[in-house]
Amino acid sequence: MAVLYPSLPPAIPINGLQREVDVLRMLEQSLSQGYEIFHSVPWHSVHEGRDRHGEIDLVVLGPTGNIMLLEIKSGTLKLIDGVMFKLYKDGSKDVGRQLRVQHAAMVSRLQQAGLRAVVTNCLVLPDFRVEGQHVLSIPPERIVDATGFAQLGSYVMEALSSGGGSAGGSSLIKAEPSPLTALRQFLCNEFKVTPDLRVLGAQLRQTTLRLADGLATWVPRIDTPSGVLRIQATAGSGKTQLALRLLQDAAATSQRSLYVCYNRALADHITQLAPTRAHVASFHELCVDHHRRHVGEPDFGAQGLYDQLSAEYKAAVEATPEMQGRYQLIIIDEGQDFEPDWVASLLPQLSEDGRIYLLEDAAQRLYPREEFDLSDVVTVHCQDNFRTPRQICQVLNALKLSQAPIEARSAYEGEVPNFHTYTTEAQLRRQTETAVKHLLSLGIALSDIALVSWRGLTNSVLIQTPALGDWSLRRPTGKYSKSGDALWTEGELLVDSVYRFKGQSAAGIVLTEVDFAALDEGVKRKLFVGLTRAHIAAEVVLTERAAGELMGVL
Repeated sequence: MAVLYPSLPPAIPINGLQREVDVLRMLEQSLSQGYEIFHSVPWHSVHEGRDRHGEIDLVVLGPTGNIMLLEIKSGTLKLIDGVMFKLYKDGSKDVGRQLRVQHAAMVSRLQQAGLRAVVTNCLVLPDFRVEGQHVLSIPPERIVDATGFAQLGSYVMEALSSGGGSAGGSSLIKAEPSPLTALRQFLCNEFKVTPDLRVLGAQLRQTTLRLADGLATWVPRIDTPSGVLRIQATAGSGKTQLALRLLQDAAATSQRSLYVCYNRALADHITQLAPTRAHVASFHELCVDHHRRHVGEPDFGAQGLYDQLSAEYKAAVEATPEMQGRYQLIIIDEGQDFEPDWVASLLPQLSEDGRIYLLEDAAQRLYPREEFDLSDVVTVHCQDNFRTPRQICQVLNALKLSQAPIEARSAYEGEVPNFHTYTTEAQLRRQTETAVKHLLSLGIALSDIALVSWRGLTNSVLIQTPALGDWSLRRPTGKYSKSGDALWTEGELLVDSVYRFKGQSAAGIVLTEVDFAALDEGVKRKLFVGLTRAHIAAEVVLTERAAGELMGVL
């Protein structure tokens, strides 16, 4: 099987390019080991003082150093006086001339780079027959039409093993084979065959939503006599999509719904996405609101306040008929962080014919909680992660950060996170800045990067810092407006704690201020939460002793 540059996500339809992707997939499978395929390779040449630009669909580098350019033409083609034209909405294009220009541009660029290789090309027509017709501008041996398409892999291997000849009589650069590494570097770097992560980020978000839509599609179809479903699913499996789908369906049928989570930041995030009819809140927010309506403003400086408020709320639910059976849908998100009594205070609020969904992930349990059981419950397990790049998932599994291995289902291969060590606060800031710059160098926008601190809101050095390098930091103040909205400082680069950022994600994640003496279960869960926030890439800034612990495990 051949190697692709860049690697292509599995099962992703690419608008307007699906036929090229089909050919690419077929070549990947049919070419033997040692062949390398570069796709969507741009070219540039200068002719008579004019710049010309274009793109070669596929370039195959053989194990002997020979190169073949493949131009794929699907859809409407037309032969006029022996000349083949590709018809587009804005006109037509001479296919033979396009092949000659591409070949000449590749040969010229190789010469400029001081590389010598046998370069040939061919026209691939997966949906068109040339049988009985003669194309004057393209030798017949350089055309693979629908009749020979199934043997395209064999054709390419035979042509590259023999060296082949040039299209249209152009001379080849014939000499001893060039080192493969030099040619590979030329095709990867000179032609910049790397994904544009600014574009890829948007594509991945859409693709992740489509791939992770499974839970949201089939879980609502599950019937259980008790109406209680427990969804034990890993990060990036689609739990948020499921919750939003359930809330939307409830709103469409005029059902009363309640979404409750542990993390206030997650509740704020869901509020922006959920239907306005849905009641969205963190559990403690429910307790505080109840106290305000019936008692008055809580004394937030009192010790054990939230334990008192949650007990008060539970007692009120049990004693107040109006609070019972008032919701047809209840969603408890981040269930692994709930105390049993909190769940007990929510269950009576479900109507007799209602449904309750408990969404949880044991690998994201950041607080010591007593586990609880529910009677007559249907449990669904899912270890498919559609959000986190596959290379990062391999790190999660290598470190055994979850009890069951994560199934990497992301459309993006990604790269292994870089680990930056520090010993002083000054080094912490420098290394965190270096990590951000690396993500920027990949093409991730600053607005798509989040600094996620290992420490809590009050103990984090970075959350208390106005700026990092040249960037001002957008930081949570820990305060809220009268309407209950979280208050943030103004800034270009987001920074938050791992505790608050749980349930959210960003294209690029810098997990920073990481420090631990042993890789125990609590540490594993925080690492798991931090690394699974990334859509595209993650960096880790950690103390030397923490790095030593990780290296010992790896």
